[in-house]
Amino acid sequence: MKAVAVAGLLLSLGAVQAANAGDWQVCQLEVEIIGTLKLPVRGLQGRVESSKPRSAGTDCPAKGELIAFEPESADWQSRIPRKHWPASGQRVWMRYQYLDGICKGDGNERPCRIEHYPMGW
Repeated sequence: MKAVAVAGLLLSLGAVQAANAGDWQVCQLEVEIIGTLKLPVRGLQGRVESSKPRSAGTDCPAKGELIAFEPESADWQSRIPRKHWPASGQRVWMRYQYLDGICKGDGNERPCRIEHYPMGW
């Protein structure tokens, strides 16, 4: 499960790619921070305490699931500086939003999920 979360983080932090997709899917999460990720991956690891989809059919993380993410501003346009990250043991409210589509960029087309983790909602 941890490898999947880290793989998702790497995909979202990786090179900018074009994606053909539909609408953003949004979940409201309460997450307990359980630690920071070791380099070369920058981010936090948290345990989902509660999860609520904004619309039917949204694929939200389940209660108890571990997620890896780099905190973003509420408008998800920038990363939050590390000195302002929540500490281990702290519970935070955040959005998890994703867009499923077909990514291009390396000469191949493949299904992908673009993910964002803005703090607060």
